[in-house]
Amino acid sequence: MAGLQKEVWIAGIQENPIPDNSFVFASTDKSEYVENNKLHLAEAGIEPGVHENYFAGSETDLPLATITDIPNEVVLNTYSTDRTRHRDLQEVELQYNKRASVTNRHKTALAKNMGIRAAFAWSPATDDTNNKIAVVGGGKFLDAIIDMQAFYNGLDIYDGLNICLTAEHMAIIKKEDKVLYKEILNTSEMYGFKVYRYNKTALYTSANAKKPFGTVKAAGDKNCSFTWCTNEVFRCFGDTEMYETIRSAASQADEISFAQRALVGNIRATNPKYLGAILS
Repeated sequence: MAGLQKEVWIAGIQENPIPDNSFVFASTDKSEYVENNKLHLAEAGIEPGVHENYFAGSETDLPLATITDIPNEVVLNTYSTDRTRHRDLQEVELQYNKRASVTNRHKTALAKNMGIRAAFAWSPATDDTNNKIAVVGGGKFLDAIIDMQAFYNGLDIYDGLNICLTAEHMAIIKKEDKVLYKEILNTSEMYGFKVYRYNKTALYTSANAKKPFGTVKAAGDKNCSFTWCTNEVFRCFGDTEMYETIRSAASQADEISFAQRALVGNIRATNPKYLGAILS
């Protein structure tokens, strides 16, 4: 390593990989369940029944409910940053500010990558009993948010609710209710939702169908604002590795890149629940 302290550089990437103000942070951290860069999830099976005064006048054994969790092992993805070139990397390593500047560029790139993937994963593909796609149409955008709140409350979900709004939708809110808009800026809350802002959200067609990840936006496509429950989605991180080429003959400079094992997704991977999207 020619004197470079690899562990110090890697620690800079691993420290707070997702900023606290990021919507990705509004999820359940499953990093402790990662083993050998594999995440072991178990989707809960059915709940047992509850009986009132079952043994009052009865000697019959309680019914036996079979509760089988659905095992789900997921391999963490590997995200690699482009190589960056630096003159005299060994000298940079001795100067904290320069080292932090270099690592922050790579860490920011990795965090942005996670944001795009989380926004896609936490948006519903279908409008069904447990997920909702609300289309504003000719109505008010705020009415769609109120309807989304009613959707969650109708499922007896009141806590841990989040909404991520695009700049376009924030502008619509400002036009519809300037007082509420200022309140959102001051409190980051509205109608029971913790409010986040982000623009690289999932795309939906004019027929309100979710497009595949990475699809280029076409005419008629719409970016959604989306809602989710903190305890229904997850983030996790595994190994982080630094790769370096000292004094490359090709560039006559030092080159470094980072690889981070990470994953964002839905805890009920086979049947995601309680996701919402608002389209206008």
